[in-house]
Amino acid sequence: AGIFLCWLIPTDLMVNEVIAPQDITAPVVTALPTLTPLPRPTAEHGGQIIFTCQRGDYNQICLVNADGSDLQQLTHTPTNHYYPTFAPQGNAIVFAAYQTGDFELFMYVFTNNKTFQLTEGIGNAFSPDFSPDGETILFANQAADSPPSLWTMGLLGENQQMLYAGANTIVGAAWSPDGRTIAFAMEVDVPASYEIFTLNIYALDQTPRRLTHGLQGIGGSLDWSPDGSDLLIYAGAEGEKEIYRLDVESGETTQLTYSGNNASASYSPDGKWIVFNSLRNDSQADLYLMLADGHSMRQLTSHPEPDWQPQWKP
Repeated sequence: AGIFLCWLIPTDLMVNEVIAPQDITAPVVTALPTLTPLPRPTAEHGGQIIFTCQRGDYNQICLVNADGSDLQQLTHTPTNHYYPTFAPQGNAIVFAAYQTGDFELFMYVFTNNKTFQLTEGIGNAFSPDFSPDGETILFANQAADSPPSLWTMGLLGENQQMLYAGANTIVGAAWSPDGRTIAFAMEVDVPASYEIFTLNIYALDQTPRRLTHGLQGIGGSLDWSPDGSDLLIYAGAEGEKEIYRLDVESGETTQLTYSGNNASASYSPDGKWIVFNSLRNDSQADLYLMLADGHSMRQLTSHPEPDWQPQWKP
């Protein structure tokens, strides 16, 4: 237990239950967003954080206040769940679950506590992220024998289509706050070691811009700062991963953690705090908080089973 730094697709998981679609209305296709939302103040109790939590034999989706109170397990099916992400409005999450041999994407709606399926039979769909207006979902998808590529679909799973196919495996992606740019992690030279790129969604025929060059052991998770100026990534030797801030304009990196084997960092809505998972005090993953400059670190969860892949509610 406690393995949390791998963002490749697991292939040895079994599933016993399929969640049927519910409450799906007619699809509405909208244009891609262009507005830049302002950073939001962090809510009471520091807001809420969604994360993957191993509970018993399966990975589930859990939710906790940023002050450590009111920890809830949202999913309970005998299925492995991963990659939870909030809708910008905070009223729903999307996550991946292993279904009948493939990963599929599902949406959980907080207002009625219902879950419905978004993808079916298009490949292995994982690592979802919302456009800033919440109308389009970005995700990685491995169709047939091709490397995972970037796909998009509507809020209800409509209009599923490939956005960008790189030469190698893409394992994580995040939409910029202004809706114009997608940052993603893609293999370049060494298997399971990645570089960070950005893609202008209004110039898909252009070569993506490479931001990192040779930072050892970059992992597959990334998160934009609320103002769009930088990305949170993790990198380092196996078992010695650290959180870095990557300046999008210059490509310069600033190390924020020192020791602990850390990954999957996410900004608070106001950009003042960062949540991440770490092995610093145990042989399994727990969630930690720190200021955006890496100071004032404190432990958020200490469950006997691993907690990882956190994301702050917008």
